[in-house]
Amino acid sequence: MDEAEFWGRLERRISAEFAGFAERRLRFYWCDGLFPEACNLVGEESRILGEALCGSSGQEPWRFTLVVGHEAESRDQIDWSKLLPSSRLTGWLTPDPEKKTLWMDPLSGYDDGS
Repeated sequence: MDEAEFWGRLERRISAEFAGFAERRLRFYWCDGLFPEACNLVGEESRILGEALCGSSGQEPWRFTLVVGHEAESRDQIDWSKLLPSSRLTGWLTPDPEKKTLWMDPLSGYDDGS
């Protein structure tokens, strides 16, 4: 999977994760775009920052942080398929509707048992 495919698939995966949240209001949120802006792969805090279109309309500008781990030294070395959470994983997405932020840590997800 290349980077362009990753962002499209992650967008759909975020929408599916919203649909499964216990908090009823969040179940109707969705994501209609991810736009990476900055990539910081230095040290323990390796991450990609950018804008997401999310919320109940799927069109509200939110900020996102995607934790990428510390295996890659450049964007070309990122294993994009490893960063896409399977449909069985949960706990990797933390939305904050008030601050309009998404925190995504795909490597911290856990099997939901279904």
